Amino acid sequence: MSEKLERIARHPGIYRVLILDKETGKYNEPRRGAKFVASLDLGTVNGKRQRTKRYFDSFAEAKTFRQSSAVKDAVKEALKPKSKMLFKELAERWLADMLPHLETTTQDRYRSYLKHFRPLDSVEVENIDPSTIDAWIRWVKRPEYLETLNANRLGFDHEFTVLRGILNYYTSRFNRNYRPPFLRDHNKMLRVREGETIRKDLTVEEFKKFIAAFWEVVGNTKWEVVYYIALMQYAIYGRIQDAAALHYEDFDFDRGKILVRRKVQWARVKGRETKIVNGSKANRGKEIPINDFVARVFREWVMRSGVRSGLLFHDNGEIVTYRQIAHRYDQALAKAGLPFRGTHLIRHASLSEHYDTCKDILATAKVAGHSDLRATERYAKARDERVIETQRQMDQKLRTVTLGSG
Repeated sequence: MSEKLERIARHPGIYRVLILDKETGKYNEPRRGAKFVASLDLGTVNGKRQRTKRYFDSFAEAKTFRQSSAVKDAVKEALKPKSKMLFKELAERWLADMLPHLETTTQDRYRSYLKHFRPLDSVEVENIDPSTIDAWIRWVKRPEYLETLNANRLGFDHEFTVLRGILNYYTSRFNRNYRPPFLRDHNKMLRVREGETIRKDLTVEEFKKFIAAFWEVVGNTKWEVVYYIALMQYAIYGRIQDAAALHYEDFDFDRGKILVRRKVQWARVKGRETKIVNGSKANRGKEIPINDFVARVFREWVMRSGVRSGLLFHDNGEIVTYRQIAHRYDQALAKAGLPFRGTHLIRHASLSEHYDTCKDILATAKVAGHSDLRATERYAKARDERVIETQRQMDQKLRTVTLGSG
């Protein structure tokens, strides 16, 4: 017997049963037995999409089934995990399903966080509740455990984000009735110590000091390439991986444009390969005008290096390592007497200066390559000297105010 299900208009999930008449070759309504089918989507069960269907003698019965509380109970029952899953197994499934589409550097970072979840490995996921999270936070904040980690650690915010992602994955894939065990006050509990409140910014004068010190550190050595990377990073309002990946051909002087469309993906773990990939951290790249400063940096570097094609900044044909770049940045910052470390400071400085000059957050977002203004707002904060100048102007206006004492 050959059966066919025919959709019923305006009633999704309900079908009319038709049976093939071998003599005529046509499908007809069965003379006896069930004449309607109600289909039900059970969602994801044990990682696989599941559906079920039931047969009914009448359309009314099929419709009632679709609308009844029994359906909700069936779905709830079906979504329960068939076996008790431990957190370790869940983490392994999360790694296999969710990480492959991320950048390799992000994958490596997320994998490195898993060691902090060891106390949860043998816990059944269904038993992880807010009290379990409290206990885990107390465990990672033990003095003896903190001694094994970086002394500059401020908290476990990044690890907590990954833990939340793993348990949200369980909810979406295995049991939609499981409520992730996170509370608002958990975020406060993650703090180990308060970080310094020094602004991550350089004024133009401070940038000049930094660059002058940089040349004293690396000038006329093989590492002056890092000096020019720093200048170009500031000039293109870029991340260090953007500046280090620039090619000679990215500079179109006929159109007056720079195409920032690649980034260096540095190997951070053993077995990975440092390479240049398309796009930037948050999008496919950006196009910005070539100004006089960019042109000066570009022309001086190509004259000194002899580069006329391909990768603009390199170490004997190889991508400059992040360690070599960061080390020279830190040396120059220390020599200039500036209380900072790292490479991302230069992007903060150039974007803050851009906003301070134009007061246009949309224009700043464009040169930053941001698609979301929330990311740009951090550069729209008033600098100290502007606050001081504004207060001075206010004092001038308030001098004529007579106080009660005379």
